[in-house]
Amino acid sequence: MAKTMTGVVIEGVGSPYKVVHDLEVPEPGEGQVLVKSIATAINPVETYMSSSGLLIESFPIVLGCDSSGLITKTSPNMTLKVGQRICGCTRLGFHGYSTFQQYFLLDERFAILPPDSLSYNEAATIGVGAETACIGLLQGIKLAELDKEGKVLKRKGDDVEEEKEWVVVLGGAGSVGQYSVQIAKALGYKVVATCSKRTAELVKGVGANEVVYYTLNQDEQYEKIKEITSGNFFGVWDTVAKSEALGRKLLSDASVSKKRKCYATTDDWSPMEDKPDHYLHRAKLAYIGRPAEESSQPDLDSSLVLYAKFITHLLADGRLKPNETDVVTGGFDAVAGAVEKQLKSAGGKKVVVELQSVD
Repeated sequence: MAKTMTGVVIEGVGSPYKVVHDLEVPEPGEGQVLVKSIATAINPVETYMSSSGLLIESFPIVLGCDSSGLITKTSPNMTLKVGQRICGCTRLGFHGYSTFQQYFLLDERFAILPPDSLSYNEAATIGVGAETACIGLLQGIKLAELDKEGKVLKRKGDDVEEEKEWVVVLGGAGSVGQYSVQIAKALGYKVVATCSKRTAELVKGVGANEVVYYTLNQDEQYEKIKEITSGNFFGVWDTVAKSEALGRKLLSDASVSKKRKCYATTDDWSPMEDKPDHYLHRAKLAYIGRPAEESSQPDLDSSLVLYAKFITHLLADGRLKPNETDVVTGGFDAVAGAVEKQLKSAGGKKVVVELQSVD
């Protein structure tokens, strides 16, 4: 293997993406694999990082964290083998781990193994979306407990008639929302999700029992969700970080559950107050692989180890389907345009870049 590779760098905050051909190929350390980056999905976090400089070790830096590729090298005594297909979320902002380059590092403990039935493009949509969904639903709302192999030990709702137990997903059409609907359904819950009229059939297609249009005002959304669920829910998962007022009002005023209630959100930056009647949980996937003190969630990595196994099981059983893809061809030269395309995306499909061939 050559010692240098092609990748797409940014040289500072707000600088444009630039294709270079002299990046050093990283060497896998203990518990890591080197992956040939075949396809990568685009996420809002890339724009957040490039425009703010946050989460970035140093410049110049390669971005990208939603991986799909082929293992080309491993450290000693690994379970994973050269030639295996792999996907998942890599560490963000650290040199060597980013996916907008020919080869990147991935921690074995965070690896998701896609079934052969999924294409590399489809597998690239899984990591960030499905793992964030697990953080909200399992770490936050605690819909279920997993054993060390990522299999379900117990559902939180096991002591309630299954057909009456609901989960509220605010934002069901995005990548995280679609995976959240599927995971909640796989765990035996009914799901009501907010979405647009345009994406209603898509959200129902991934498993939502009912949908409520977010174009309605907050009071109307509240009344419809309350009527649909009869208050039989203990968790609200805000996947789009835009619906705090609605989510917390639902838990405080509509929920009749006696369980630990939780408002989980992808918003980890806005000031929010604690409430006496429910718990607040902020999803922080961006801190994957970082020191615990940086994330204020010391159990994040240990949870993600279980979630990677759980997601692998769901994919193998056919209970979790990938996002629909909006594929951009053109290799590394196409990354900058794909990032712009993601910014303008209205939801429903995940923007994925085909970076290079398998051979």
